[in-house]
Amino acid sequence: MRKIIITAVLGLACSSAMATQLYRWVDENGVTQFSQQPPAEDQYQRMQVKPAPELGTGSLAPETTPGDAEPAEPTAPAPEAQPTAEQQAKLAEQCDALRTNLTTMQNNPRLRRTLDDGTVERIGEDERQAMIAKAQADLQEHCQ
Repeated sequence: MRKIIITAVLGLACSSAMATQLYRWVDENGVTQFSQQPPAEDQYQRMQVKPAPELGTGSLAPETTPGDAEPAEPTAPAPEAQPTAEQQAKLAEQCDALRTNLTTMQNNPRLRRTLDDGTVERIGEDERQAMIAKAQADLQEHCQ
């Protein structure tokens, strides 16, 4: 779970770092073109690309400005969105499942798992203790 969260955060951070200037114009054949480089001869529009907004805030549409205009001024960050009742219910359900799994791991020293190929393997004590520690850390971090 922690690896997924870290990967998602890093992916979002990298995607905002890759945001760049885009140019839009219509070529001689009437086809709309987009590029990171402005065209040499055609009229174009400079498009200000913004990072994606938080869930539930704002629009994903890019802001366009005339070709010779200055870039748009940066806006203040949107306030943090409050979780909806549906999101809170889903989190509560996940926390209950995590608590149940933790209790199972603590009370059963002989755990096993079924692999993708259908074989069953026993989970060793070291791995069991690591799974318990991870579940406790996840509960502490996400379910308080």
